[in-house]
Amino acid sequence: MTNENTTRKKANAVFFAAIMVVSMVAVGFAAAPVAASSHNQGQVHYTVGDQIDPGVVYQGQEVTANGSEINNGDSYTLRSVDSYSDTDNRITSSTFEGEYDADSGEIEIDTSNLESNDYFLRGANIAEYQNNTFELTVQDLSAEWEEDSYDTGEEAAELNTESQRNNYNVNISAEGLDYEDLDAIFGDNTAGSVAYDQNSDDDEIIVEAYRDDHIDANFSAADIDAGEYEFELEAYDTEASDTASVTIEEEDTDASFSDSVITDAAGDVVNVSVELEDSDSTFVSIGGEDVGFFDVVHVEDDDDDDEVTFQVNTRTLGTNNSSDAYYSEDDLVETNASSEGATFSSEDGDNDLSNVSHFRTSGNGLGQSELARPAQAGEYDLIASGNGAYTVDSDGDLVVEDELDISTLDLVEPTINGVTTHTAPSDNTDASDDVSELLEDVTESEDIALDDRLVIQVEADGIEGDIAERSSSTNLNELNEGVDGSNLADLVDDGNYQGVNFNVEATSATANQDPNELDLSETTVYFADGQFFVVADTSDDAAFDDSVSDGDSFDVTYEYVTDEDNRYSFDTDNTPNWDDHAGDDTFPYFAAGDEASAEASFTLEDAEATFDNENADDQIEVAVNEEASITGTTNVAPGTEISVRLRSATGVSPQFILTDDDAEISEDGTFEATLDTTEGEVDNEGTLRFRVGSSNIEEIDALLVESVDDGEDGEDGEDGEDGEDGEDGEDGEDGEDGEDGTDDGEDGEDGTDDGTDGTDDGEDGDDGDDTDDSTPGFGALVALVALIAAALLATRRNE
Repeated sequence: MTNENTTRKKANAVFFAAIMVVSMVAVGFAAAPVAASSHNQGQVHYTVGDQIDPGVVYQGQEVTANGSEINNGDSYTLRSVDSYSDTDNRITSSTFEGEYDADSGEIEIDTSNLESNDYFLRGANIAEYQNNTFELTVQDLSAEWEEDSYDTGEEAAELNTESQRNNYNVNISAEGLDYEDLDAIFGDNTAGSVAYDQNSDDDEIIVEAYRDDHIDANFSAADIDAGEYEFELEAYDTEASDTASVTIEEEDTDASFSDSVITDAAGDVVNVSVELEDSDSTFVSIGGEDVGFFDVVHVEDDDDDDEVTFQVNTRTLGTNNSSDAYYSEDDLVETNASSEGATFSSEDGDNDLSNVSHFRTSGNGLGQSELARPAQAGEYDLIASGNGAYTVDSDGDLVVEDELDISTLDLVEPTINGVTTHTAPSDNTDASDDVSELLEDVTESEDIALDDRLVIQVEADGIEGDIAERSSSTNLNELNEGVDGSNLADLVDDGNYQGVNFNVEATSATANQDPNELDLSETTVYFADGQFFVVADTSDDAAFDDSVSDGDSFDVTYEYVTDEDNRYSFDTDNTPNWDDHAGDDTFPYFAAGDEASAEASFTLEDAEATFDNENADDQIEVAVNEEASITGTTNVAPGTEISVRLRSATGVSPQFILTDDDAEISEDGTFEATLDTTEGEVDNEGTLRFRVGSSNIEEIDALLVESVDDGEDGEDGEDGEDGEDGEDGEDGEDGEDGEDGTDDGEDGEDGTDDGTDGTDDGEDGDDGDDTDDSTPGFGALVALVALIAAALLATRRNE
């Protein structure tokens, strides 16, 4: 009892002590709001811009103070803090900085002359604690160009800035540069929450800067002189500033043609490439006084690969459609060079010639007449110029200023080198994506199976530009990808007088009727270097003017013709229409009386196929095999996907239908299909079919046989070396004499006998047939399970 009492007493003492401690803590918490409330009495809020009580104020920023104890008309003093109490952060010492009167309940505080410190307002009922102050610091700002100098073509200069401030706006100005110059240089930057041009009247631009970053500058966008420039940067809302000097040098631009000589046929579309250095553009002129033609374009690199690639349609140069004569897929070509700054001057230097056309034809310029016919074969100068300034000298010869490089466009007289016919698998005429893909499908042939594609290859040049203009395919790639054949039909029409004839005409005709012809408007035409391909779909009833059938033969003739006495000429002295001709049917690029032609022929045939291994009963023998080969020959276009099907005859049981849908015709017209014929048996009859798409081309009886004679020398089973001479199993050496272990067990020598020699398969008791191991592997396991079960049962009973 004594111990229990003692323990209980001790516990009571601890309990009451705990109550006292908790009570003291509670009292402390209850008193805390009283102390805190004194700090919050007369609270003042300091606002900078849209920030209330910012963490820090920078010298020069305008601070607005307001609070419940700031009254209109009352005076207040701004003081800097000298010290705080160590116990409650009360301001214990301060220094007078200035006197302010409240207006509309607010006080505007000028910080431009204040040093880094904590500041507060003193006035009636305003608490003087640290939480009622604002911290002011002086912003530092430094600026420096990444490079000491840039050229006038620099697009990505960097003006580095550094400050302890995260982000801020700066005013940028420079002696000798107006606002337009600054906007061109820095206009790609943002200006935070203010208008970047609000100081434009002072020739300043506002951009946003960051703690440790750079401001982008593009000198190529500004038309400024070379020299040294000092840029002044001033923080938009503080007193921080710095200057950064940089030297701007004249751009050492260069341009060079990828090829010193570009050769192509007159009338075709020509590729021109210009490599650029320290510039993204240049002027390119074509021709001069020696060829009676001159033109200028401005080209610009638009895909940032330091190169401009563009195409020139020589058929429409100098015509009413000259704007269609130039095209670029990835870059920019401007045919009105004057709009890009090109100038054309007379001999005395006056800039009185407004554009290249005026310069070409004016007596104060080159004095050339309008083209009499499309641009002819000849050597045309290609000149790259940096500034695009063109004049003539006292002899009337062309003078190109700032010449960077020169190349030669060598236009040669067009030729016809041949016509060839090809076949291609059945498809639409425009099925191929381009010439390369088309050439993967074609096979040269004069025999075209009906339903296949007919492809006529014409090795000739001189009409590419004409077709481009008719089809509105100013992009040479579009010609390569195929255009509607109606454009070719229009060109060769007798009423166009362009001297191009293309006839695909049947060799025979019904009496009193015109021969059947290929309708070019139903074709697709693909262009490649020096040749083009006309693709027709023979399965289309509209491909020919009349119906076609097996055995129809056609002659193909392609030719350029001229008038015997007169050359091709435009029918006007003014800027000519690109395809207007004033005379008879005449090819534009030949002299009077010149001609060229090429011919070919082809025959249309019904699609057919023959199978190999036909026996005397007109049956195709097919071996019973998991990979039975079925071969044959066809006139269907190589590359065509075919189907070979074997179907069992009526009365065969079980019935079977076997199909290979993955066979393809080889280049030589042969085919091979593979079937698993083990569903059938030797002597089963059936029907074998050769199919293209959903059409049966050939159907013939078939017979399943044990093997197929492939016509060789017996190494596969006919000379007895592989099974018929007794060496592979029929002479008793490989199974019936018991020497190779594959016999039937009657002699007991190979382990498959009846168990009398101890090496058999279990019948003599040595390998599993006796009673000692009739349950192999299970006796011990059963015993073990039984013992465990007994032990568990005994344990349960004891419980």
